[in-house]
Amino acid sequence: MPHVAGLPMIIYPPVILLITYLYLRYYKQTFADIGFRWKDLSWRAMIIGSMLGVIWGLVLYFILGPLILKLTGLPPANLSDFEGIRHNQNQFFGLLMIAWLLVIPYEEIIFRGLILTLLRRSFGNTRRGFWMAGIIQSILFTAYHFQEGGSALISIFIGAILMLALYKLFKGNLWYLIFFHATYDTVMLTLFRYGYL
Repeated sequence: MPHVAGLPMIIYPPVILLITYLYLRYYKQTFADIGFRWKDLSWRAMIIGSMLGVIWGLVLYFILGPLILKLTGLPPANLSDFEGIRHNQNQFFGLLMIAWLLVIPYEEIIFRGLILTLLRRSFGNTRRGFWMAGIIQSILFTAYHFQEGGSALISIFIGAILMLALYKLFKGNLWYLIFFHATYDTVMLTLFRYGYL
């Protein structure tokens, strides 16, 4: 985890993706075998994924987030890692660029590509196996964001389960999830930048 290893987010994804590439190559596989296929990139994936990401961001901001805070009494998400974007437009746009081009594709390739694929192979190609693998993968994805605190972890887990359902709906095409994730993060970072979070 980059938050534990102390590596900057711009370095961590390429290193892990290289290790993943070598792992896949060792087993005579490619990124396509874990759901990341350039041929699946389409306007449809971009438009639908992005629309769903905006909707999820708004539902989380207006409904689910306040409900989680009220029911649990936990403090709001710890977003101190992003404090610099509040006062610096260049940092804001730089962060969005790094997120869209590097961090989010990396997270989707690793979590809903590699990890979910390996877990599905372990649990078998059944409906039950899919959901067992998906719940474990969602827990791992949630734990990866531990620095954001308890209330954020609840919403991240719910979002991870939603993304698992989208993965199934879109037949494992990671591009829908990449655009969903990137647009959702853009909504939330924009709300944070302008003081709404």
